[in-house]
Amino acid sequence: MTTDRTMNGSVPPGGVVHEIRWSEALPWWLLVRAAGAAFSPSVILLAAFGAVAAWAGWSIADQLGVPGAVRPLVADADAGGIASLPSAGLVPSRRGVPWLARAATLLPRTAADVVGLLGVPFRASASFAEMTGALFRLGWFILVWAIFGTAISRQVGLSLSGEEAPGVVGATLYGSRKWLPAFNSVLFVLAGIAVLSVPGAVLGLLMRTGWGLAIAGVVWPLVLAGALVLAILAIGVAAGWPLMVACVGVERGDSFQAISTAFSYLYQRPLHVAFYGAVAVVVAVPALAAAGVFADATSGLAVWAASFGMGHARTEQVLAGLAGGADASWGMRAIAFWHRGLETLLSSFGWGYFWSLVTAGYLLLRQDVDGTELDEVVLDEPGTAG
Repeated sequence: MTTDRTMNGSVPPGGVVHEIRWSEALPWWLLVRAAGAAFSPSVILLAAFGAVAAWAGWSIADQLGVPGAVRPLVADADAGGIASLPSAGLVPSRRGVPWLARAATLLPRTAADVVGLLGVPFRASASFAEMTGALFRLGWFILVWAIFGTAISRQVGLSLSGEEAPGVVGATLYGSRKWLPAFNSVLFVLAGIAVLSVPGAVLGLLMRTGWGLAIAGVVWPLVLAGALVLAILAIGVAAGWPLMVACVGVERGDSFQAISTAFSYLYQRPLHVAFYGAVAVVVAVPALAAAGVFADATSGLAVWAASFGMGHARTEQVLAGLAGGADASWGMRAIAFWHRGLETLLSSFGWGYFWSLVTAGYLLLRQDVDGTELDEVVLDEPGTAG
């Protein structure tokens, strides 16, 4: 039995539906497809390269004594942390929405460290050394993911659109060529924030005196109004930076296109952003659980298979050595090294998942705001490698 369809694709009354296009009925299903793309070896390797590079830069900064070492974002007041800072009284959300700070404890450790660093340069009580140290670490972090985040977005964007994905080498080459627009998009917004903060700094010079403080008290509502613009820019660059990277990966865009699209999508469709984020979190639970199960099974079965040859007693010694026992032989250290490498791959899977879902979210928001089809990705220009 066949049915006739109207010009817009709808089925007339009494007709029978033979096919449902889930991409049209449920566009957010693209997020589920992106979660599957995060399991591809290319995405996992790109994420691992980025995670190791970011960790290496921060470790070197720690060894050089650069201020602003990564600390937990949220801690109890008795243990220090954000709740015990002198500026905590300037955080209205602590009383208005007290659950917000507690919700931050659910973030993965690395994500919480990054969010914690984001607040240091904008914290009034931070010293100049802390600000510069945090900016250095954030700059390195943004630089690394300007390369590998762009590479993953390119890989996933082409895969979701049905085009041939470039693979690890091709995606890395693309990211190495297009990292500057992704990096400068953040730099330009921060430069704008710095320029707009100059009037506040001038007022701060007057506040060094008693009469200047009195003047500031009178004009403070104007200061708060000006700070609202700074808040729009600061929140926009923090929340929209992943969309800027995705814009460069998908559209081959420049810095100004990345900034305009990210701010447009974020502030024109905030509920859509929240919905897609909620779906991504829901999808993350089984995705991360599956990755963890595979990693645990791989690690455990490797020793299990070897145990048939080692015997029970030797297996117990090896397991004790892997758990941090006294055996410091070269062989034991080598096996432990490879198992730590497996842990690194598992932890970096989270970054691959993040950039995969960001790319899908960008495509969905682009369709919501601009009406662009989900499978449209700007391909490489003829005669170029990316």
